[in-house]
Order: sequence, then C-alpha cells, then structure tokens
Amino acid sequence: MSNCPACNGNLANGLRTWHRICATCGYEGSMLNAHILDQAPGGDLDEVAREDALESLRRSNFRRLGKMIDRLTSCLPSHPGRPRLLDVGCAHGWFIEQTRDRYDTIGIEPDHAVALATAARGLPVREGFFPAAVQPHERFDVIVFNDVLEHIPDIHATLEACRQHLVPGGLLVVNAPNRGGVLYGISRRLLRIGRPGAFDRLWQVGFPSPHVHYLDSQSMRKIAGRHGFSMTETQRLPSISISGLYSRIRYSKEVSPLKAALMAFVVACAVPVLAVLPPDIEAWFLRNSQGA
Repeated sequence: MSNCPACNGNLANGLRTWHRICATCGYEGSMLNAHILDQAPGGDLDEVAREDALESLRRSNFRRLGKMIDRLTSCLPSHPGRPRLLDVGCAHGWFIEQTRDRYDTIGIEPDHAVALATAARGLPVREGFFPAAVQPHERFDVIVFNDVLEHIPDIHATLEACRQHLVPGGLLVVNAPNRGGVLYGISRRLLRIGRPGAFDRLWQVGFPSPHVHYLDSQSMRKIAGRHGFSMTETQRLPSISISGLYSRIRYSKEVSPLKAALMAFVVACAVPVLAVLPPDIEAWFLRNSQGA
C-alpha cells in the first residue's frame, strides 16, 4: 500500500516500521500481514477467553446498532419477505442473534473453528471471505462490518463489492476503531516515550488478522464516497467495559496472567474517566446512493 485509500496521497513512514501515515489527510494504515488461515492448531488466540472478553460489550453495542439500523431502513422500499442483512465476519453470531427476529440475517466467517462453532448453535453462517462467499446474484438491504473492515487490505474492492450486493438505497454499516479515540491517543504518546506495547496491541500486531487501517469519519467518508456511498449518520460506541476486561487482555496468549491482572486493574480504575472522553469505537452508516 503506497497511496492513501482516502485521498490517494503518498503514504509516509509512520511511528513503527510497519506503520504508515498520510501527510495530506491524516489517514493511518499498516503493512501488517494476516495469517488467519495459517494459525497454529487450536488457534493463535485463546478463543474461549476472547469470547468471554468481548461478549458483554459487543452485545450492548449491537443492541444500539440494531436500533439505528431499524430506523434507517424504515424508508427502504418494501418487498416480499423481511429485509435481508449480511453480517460480514460474524464471529460468534451475536449480531445475527440481535437482528434475526426482524431481518433475514446471514453471517460470513473466515475462521474455520469459529464458523463451525457458530453454525453448531443453529445460526446461519457461511464459512469464507466476502465477497467470495456471496452468490453473484444475491442482494441485501443491509451489509454490516462489525470490527472487520479495518482488517481488510483492499478496502476499495470490498466497498465496490458492497455496492454491487446492496439494493438501491441499501445501508452499509461500518463499526470500527476510530483513530480520534482517547485510548489510541494515549497509545501514541506512550510509544513516543519508548513504550510501544499499547500501540502495537491496538493495531493487533501478531494477531491472525491485524489492523491494516485506522479510520475516522473524514477518511471513511472519502473512501466510501468513491464507491457511491453517502454518509447518513455516525455513532460513537463504548470500547471498554469492566465485564470481561481481564479476559480481553489475556486472550493474547503472549500476555502473562500477572501482567494481564495488573493491566486490567489500571484500566478498570480509568473506566469512569474514559466514559466521558471520546470513545475509540465509531459506527458509520452509509447509504448506497447509486441507483437510489
């Protein structure tokens, strides 16, 4: 990646050897490589701890997203049957469970073990990557990326596929880390004084699918606009909850139990302050304006 996906400017070396920054618009990206299909037996992450870590926070945020989607899809033309919703990177299926009583929801999940576990719970999930796991003729009223788009190197090909698989006026929802959040800002400051751990963890260095983009509303609007999407609304979401905090730190198998406990204590003490500062998660609601 040599050019900024938002403004097409040149990307300069950033704060780490793999980190890139656009001097023109501020977009941040990385040269980190995914190895989601080449993990060690049992996975590179503690999936049980990961599920425990994220479930409470994700379910709470998904309820908020569901309400926003309900409101923003109420203006779509009616058609036989329920609206179709595609959950890209559905993981454990929590968003499918949140929406399946109102939508014909289908999930896509590339991690073999996670896809099998989700399907075993009776949830409609296809193993594979988007858009390969979708039939060429399939169209959806809503396509959702919950903590997924920031992991996909070719963001333009992905958004173009979204446009092709959305009905006219359909809704694209991107829920991802925002580089304007307070935790990301703190991690940058720590990096500058020689403590890169927090910065590397937020980029998920060494994870099976690290971050390759760190977006904000400006870059998301520019990138999506190149594919016929208009930004309808945005919503900031909490990125930290005390419930599952220790497991969230610990699911990287490289973090010792003692270190995880100390980190969890420090972050838990900071949660009341973080609650009034800019959250690190933002959801962008984008309308497929082509053909609408």
